[in-house]
Amino acid sequence: MKIRTFIIGLFCLLSTSAEGQESLERHWKPGMEKMRVISYNIFNGFDWGKDGDRRERFIHWMKEKDPEVLAMQELCGFTQESLSQLAKQWGHPYAVIVKENGYPVGISSKRPIELKNKIVEGCGHGLLHVETYGYDFLVTHLNPGDTNKRREEAEFIIDYIRKHKLDNFLLMGDMNAHSPIDAEYMESNATELLMKYGGTNSTNLINGKFDYSIISRFLSFPMIDVCRPYVSPDKRTTFPTPILMYQSRHKKVRAKCEERIDFILTPLKVADKVVDAFIWNEGATDYLSDHYPIGVDLVMESPSTLKNEN
Repeated sequence: MKIRTFIIGLFCLLSTSAEGQESLERHWKPGMEKMRVISYNIFNGFDWGKDGDRRERFIHWMKEKDPEVLAMQELCGFTQESLSQLAKQWGHPYAVIVKENGYPVGISSKRPIELKNKIVEGCGHGLLHVETYGYDFLVTHLNPGDTNKRREEAEFIIDYIRKHKLDNFLLMGDMNAHSPIDAEYMESNATELLMKYGGTNSTNLINGKFDYSIISRFLSFPMIDVCRPYVSPDKRTTFPTPILMYQSRHKKVRAKCEERIDFILTPLKVADKVVDAFIWNEGATDYLSDHYPIGVDLVMESPSTLKNEN
C-alpha cells in the first residue's frame, strides 16, 4: 500500500513539474510576460486542403506549443476566410494572408493584427508586413530555384526595411538559402545535397558550391539569427523531413541532404529580448510537413504595464 501511495505521489509530482512549469516562471520585474513566435512552412497547404489527417495533427501540435503569433508559408488553396477559420482552432482569432493564389504566406495571432502591407511582386511568394504585440512582423518565402533571384529578393526586403525605418521587427520564413554560420556543418555533412543541386550549372549554387550570400546580406544589415545561440549546429536543420517518401527514415542517412533554410531574423534590440529559440526537428513534426518549424520565446512588458507607464 505504501509503495502504491509513493508511486502515485511521484507521478503527481512529475506531472505538476512538467505541465505547470510555465506557471512557476517568475521575473524580477512585475508586469512581464512571454511571447512565443513560430514560423512554419506547412507543405502545400495540407495538400491544397485534401489532407485532413495532417491538418488535424497540425492543429493538435499547435495547441500544444501555444504560440502567441504563428507565421506560415505555402498556404496553398487558402483564402482569407479559410485561414481565419483554421487559426481559430488553435486559439488565434486574428489572421491575415498575403494573397489567395499560388504559394501564399500568412500570419495569425492571439491579439489584433494591423495590416501594414501586402507585397506580391518582386519578393518570391510574397512579403506580408503586419503589426501585432507591438512588433512589426515580416513574413516571406524566397525563390526556391534561383540564387540570383533570391539575392534580388533579399535586397528588396532590406530596402523595404530601410525605407520604412523599421527597427522593432521579426523577419521570418522559408528563405531557401543557407547561412554562413552553418557553413562548416554543411560542408562536412550535407554531401549529397551538392549532388542533388546538380553541380556547377545549378542555379541554386555559386560555381558548384553552396551560396551563403543571401543570409549573409541579412546578417550584415545587421540582423541577428536568433536561433543560433540556442540550437547546436547538428540540430539546426529544417528541411527535409521523412514525410517525403524519397527521404530515408534514418536520421544519419538523411543528414547527408539536410539543410537549414528557415530563419527568424531580428535587429539587436529585439534579439536582446529573446530568451529561448527552438527548431522542432524530431518526433511529431517528422510527418506534419516537409519542413520543420522554428520558434522563439521573447520576454516583454505586458500591454497593461505599458499603458500604466504612459
